[in-house]
Amino acid sequence: MSKNKFSKDYFFGKKLSNYANYNDWDNDKYWQSVILVIKKYKISGKMLDIGCAFGFLLKRTQKYFDQIYGFDISDFAIETAKKNVPQGKFKVLNLDEQEIDLPDNYFDLITALDVLEHTQSIKESIEKIVRKIKLGGYLIITLPLLDTWAGKIFHFFDKDPTHVSVPKKKDFLKIIKSFDNFEIVSQKYFFDAKYFKIWGLPVDIELVLKKIKNEK
Repeated sequence: MSKNKFSKDYFFGKKLSNYANYNDWDNDKYWQSVILVIKKYKISGKMLDIGCAFGFLLKRTQKYFDQIYGFDISDFAIETAKKNVPQGKFKVLNLDEQEIDLPDNYFDLITALDVLEHTQSIKESIEKIVRKIKLGGYLIITLPLLDTWAGKIFHFFDKDPTHVSVPKKKDFLKIIKSFDNFEIVSQKYFFDAKYFKIWGLPVDIELVLKKIKNEK
């Protein structure tokens, strides 16, 4: 995916995406589900948010971690995130073209929220991510689904041309299950209502995965 598609106009005015004003996502309620996972499983240490955009999630999770990292394909987003979360370590990363330039088995939590559908290969992107998670660490993924009844409605109205890999539910779960060193500890569905998530509507899926053994 070309990083040029993720300029300032991507985040404002519905010019290059579905976003009228990405700053609307700077609210506690929208990110509450991630906070609940962190609290439930007592996750601490190091966190990486891939596709961090303006750093709104990291702004809310930084108090739980010793170190927080945010990567995004957008130069504009990373510069904005640095201002919003001065304590974070931020970097521009094109997941299609680059590796995550940090040690393997490094993070206690990685989040990839509504980002994998922007990559050319969901499986290859996940392969890059999971290597960086410690034994006993967690991965949270959200992304839209193509073939659920609610997903079909969303896909009809979806105007984001960078959604190049929206998967069918069975295909996505097959990819996830191919990583046998991870177990699914939570699987939920929701509709992104901007200020909050409506749970139970199968537009997007949220998976919480735990690393239960090291790679062979």
